[in-house]
Amino acid sequence: MMLKNLALVIGIALCATGCSVLPEAKPIDFYTLQPARVNQSDSVKLSHIRVAEPELTDALQLERIVRITPQGSILAYPNAKWSASIATLWQSWILDALWRDSRFEHISSAQQGLDSHWQLSGRLQSLHIEEASAGPIAIVRYDAQLIDIKQRKVIKSESFAAQVPVADDKVSDAIYALSAASSEVGESLLEWLAASEQ
Repeated sequence: MMLKNLALVIGIALCATGCSVLPEAKPIDFYTLQPARVNQSDSVKLSHIRVAEPELTDALQLERIVRITPQGSILAYPNAKWSASIATLWQSWILDALWRDSRFEHISSAQQGLDSHWQLSGRLQSLHIEEASAGPIAIVRYDAQLIDIKQRKVIKSESFAAQVPVADDKVSDAIYALSAASSEVGESLLEWLAASEQ
C-alpha cells in the first residue's frame, strides 16, 4: 500500500513538473488595413449605395495573412491573423471609405437590407504577399461591379489592382505594404464610383 501511495505521489510530482516546462502558446497578433485616402472637398456624386461582401479566391477564404511562393504554395505568417474574415474586412474597409468621402452619401451594407439604388459588388482576387526574385510584393486586386438594384443589371465593371514592395520579412512590413496597395486600389475605386451617373 505504501508503495502504491509513493508511486501516486511521484506521478503527481512528475505531472506538475511536466506542466511547468511545457512551452507557452505564443499570442496571436491581429491586424487590419489602414484607412483609405478619401476626398473631402467635392459635392455628392453618388448616393444610396449598398456594399456587398466580396467573393473570394480560395487563398483568401481564411483570416490568415498569406504569402504565395513562386511554386504556388500558400504560406501563412505565424501568430498573425486579420481582425476579421477577409470578406468582412474588405467590406468594412470600403464602407468606411465611402462614409468618409464627401462625394457619397446614404451608405449601407448588404446585410442591413436597406432600400438602395446602387450596389457595389465584386470579387477580391488578391490581398496577399507574393514572393518574387526581386523581393516580396504586396498585391491587391479587386474586380468591381456597380449594379442598378431596381433594374437588376450591371451598369459597369472594372478591375483595380496595385503592387507595393515589402520592405522586410516581418508581418508588420507585410501589413504596411498591403495597406498601401489597398489604398491605391481604393482611391481608384472611389474615383470610378464618383464618375457614375446618378
